[in-house]
Amino acid sequence: MTSRVDPEGARRMMEMLVNLYADRRLAVAREYVSNAVDATRVAGGTEPVAVTTPTLIEPNLVVTDRGTGMSLAEVEATFLAFAASSKRDSDDLIGGLGVGAKSAWTLAESFLVDTVKGGLRTTVRAARNLEHQVLLAGVPSDLPDGTTIIVPVEVAGHVEAWHRAVREVACAHDAGAVLVDGAPVDSLAGGPTWIGPVSCRRVDRQDRSAVMVRSGGTLFASVPEVTRKVVQATRLPACVLELPIGSFDHTPSRESVIATERTLAAVDAALDKFRVAYDALAQKISRLAATDVAAAVKLRADTLGTVGTAATLPIAFRVGVPAGMGAWHVSHLAGRSRWERIENDRDDVFEAVTARAEMGSTLVVTGVPAGRVLSRFATFLADKHPTIRRLIAVPEGAMSVALNVFGPGNRLTDQTWQVGADTEGIAHYTFEQWTAAMAGRRVTRGPSKGYDCEIVDRDGGARRDAVLSGTEIAAMGLPVIYTDEPLYRPVSGHLASVTVYLGKRKSGPLLAAVPEAMTLSAWKQRRFTAETARWSPAELLAACYVAKRQRATYLEAAFGVATAALAASSVEHPHRALLTRIDALVQAAGKVTEAQSALLEELSGCPAAHTQFNKVNELYGELRQAYPLLSHLRHWDSTETRGHYIEYLANTPPQAAGKAA
Repeated sequence: MTSRVDPEGARRMMEMLVNLYADRRLAVAREYVSNAVDATRVAGGTEPVAVTTPTLIEPNLVVTDRGTGMSLAEVEATFLAFAASSKRDSDDLIGGLGVGAKSAWTLAESFLVDTVKGGLRTTVRAARNLEHQVLLAGVPSDLPDGTTIIVPVEVAGHVEAWHRAVREVACAHDAGAVLVDGAPVDSLAGGPTWIGPVSCRRVDRQDRSAVMVRSGGTLFASVPEVTRKVVQATRLPACVLELPIGSFDHTPSRESVIATERTLAAVDAALDKFRVAYDALAQKISRLAATDVAAAVKLRADTLGTVGTAATLPIAFRVGVPAGMGAWHVSHLAGRSRWERIENDRDDVFEAVTARAEMGSTLVVTGVPAGRVLSRFATFLADKHPTIRRLIAVPEGAMSVALNVFGPGNRLTDQTWQVGADTEGIAHYTFEQWTAAMAGRRVTRGPSKGYDCEIVDRDGGARRDAVLSGTEIAAMGLPVIYTDEPLYRPVSGHLASVTVYLGKRKSGPLLAAVPEAMTLSAWKQRRFTAETARWSPAELLAACYVAKRQRATYLEAAFGVATAALAASSVEHPHRALLTRIDALVQAAGKVTEAQSALLEELSGCPAAHTQFNKVNELYGELRQAYPLLSHLRHWDSTETRGHYIEYLANTPPQAAGKAA
């Protein structure tokens, strides 16, 4: 049995197979899975297509459908005939040459077609050299109608690549249409992630493509012109755009869209629908948040998943852990991290839109008896749960505790946010488990024979821990710093030194052995003076601003608006001098190096650094005093919202100091 082929067609077909596909694994999986899904649909069947990915033991890609099956003549027409199609002049080269059904030849010398139609089984080995073998032809069989394609492939070192390619192909089809290795695949079709024709999801690809186009159960890679248009319109770092079949142009291999006028028009039409759907969803979330912020956050999170920013579908509410409930959190005062009791309702407040991530860094202990306090857990959490930054006690007899909800302007609302063992993403211990874990950490300690020290033998060297006596510390010949803070760690350059952790000890015995030892604060002050000696005042202030804005995002938002307002205002603006100072600071900040800002962050606890940070605060305070409405500006506000603030600063007379007060 041989293929029907004309000479010119054979030449063109071979060139196509060699050069057509950029990703041959993805192409082979796409062609045969798509054909199988189409065959099932045409037959009116509901049974999913079954795909078995190749392994080292079974190095075959196997695709099975329960369509109508094929006769020998249909097998020949579908898999063995090419280059004589009536579509020879079509722009669709796959359709014109019948290459898609033969894509297996890009990876294998031959592949197997095993099909049953009306109780008659046909099996053909289709060979790249066109010398095909008919193994069975119309043999009676009890097998159900359908077709199985078996493609032998090279697997060594590529098992995961094959698995990824098949899953990418399968996810483009409707839910339940394809099983991969016996299990369903999370489908891109339907579900809560769609905003009109845009799905807020990132397809798992090695190239980390930001935008993919889905059409007719096939995924197409985007191109820069389309990606820019989609990202700018959606403000999403990654998404899937649904386009109608036949509305756009794509490469003959069906791997990528082509940025023709027709394609761009289809993209524009889809983005128009997205904007309408986005506005409707944003309004729905806003209305829901007014009565149930937890439900609004869930709806937003279910839609965006891990895609999106705080500016996407914003929710102007915050959540806080109340005081008096025995909760703890990690604070970062003076650039240091330490566990502290929550003593004020404003000590631990976070944006509602970040709640899912915040729950991932929260641990609750349930069944805590009245009068019992959770304590002495810092080392345990650092070892066993290093990502935990919040610890909440749930009283005995209660299933959860209620967190506060703050509305716009940090106004406390009558809503609450329930947190307990069943909260999604949260870590959980019962009180019995917690006390057992704490008891297991306790060890009997004898009298201390020295100081816990951290040593850096030379500038830039690695840190090492040691227990040394005062005499041994003096013999090191290195600068000696002492502190009662056991969690202190320098974050930028390691200078040669010995850091002594006193704990609850007094400093007298250490100073008797090492008179030149200095406090951590004094060392920071000395280092600040030495490191910044060559900096200009403008550089120093700019570096402090950069270090501070990393923790105070409102500064960057307000100063950015002030800079834009300066450009938009007239030379007679009554506060032009103030806006000019802020603009100069922002421009200087753009020249601050990462090392400079890291240094200021590390040394933020010394008096000299405090002075510079206060100058930044005073500049912000002066701007806020003149324009009080800036207190409502948030770093996640949209470009349109920021535009209103820019117009406000540029055209509204500043508030007098007395009136503002």
